[in-house]
Amino acid sequence: MKNVTHTANFFKVLLFVLLLSNFSASAQKTVIWVVRHAEKQAPAPDMPVSNPDLSEDGRERAKELAKVLKRENIKAIYVTSTKRSAQTARPLAAQLKILPRIYTDSIKAFVKTLLTNFNGSKVLVLAHSNTVMPILAALGAEQPLDTLSEEDFDMIFKMTIKESGKVGLEISYYGAVHHTSELPDKYRPDKQGVQQYSRPLTNY
Repeated sequence: MKNVTHTANFFKVLLFVLLLSNFSASAQKTVIWVVRHAEKQAPAPDMPVSNPDLSEDGRERAKELAKVLKRENIKAIYVTSTKRSAQTARPLAAQLKILPRIYTDSIKAFVKTLLTNFNGSKVLVLAHSNTVMPILAALGAEQPLDTLSEEDFDMIFKMTIKESGKVGLEISYYGAVHHTSELPDKYRPDKQGVQQYSRPLTNY
């Protein structure tokens, strides 16, 4: 009877250690998705708009983004001060009951704040065509493109940052096809593994 009890206790301890190990491994990873805002309304020729709303296509894309990320256990959402950024985040934020945070600092300062406040967590960052690549670089990933074109709306950039400083980059598409830039082969979703880098996060 004692042997049975000891064996049961051993397996309980083993299970606890395994669970603790998995939790520790998970806590060591920071996962950040960087996504450009969805399609915006085109301004009338005689009435330029400096802060446009999303178009109908953009609103549909925002819903698709919420579907893709709804089960990812995201703890924070960052948006810019533009309406198109906030509106892209809105469906997901509503589902997760998260109030998006507005970032206005320089990219280097923002990334430093992001990594300090959400180390070990999962975060979504809404960006613009000219800031997606700089944010990837500041987070320690390579830049698959020099910049996004004005017609690139359907890419999701996912970075997994390990405690060691290694950064894994995955790129996928979501929603209706809407891009003109072609990714290098090693980044294409149908060919890529997770691209791993060992660049320390000291460039901020």
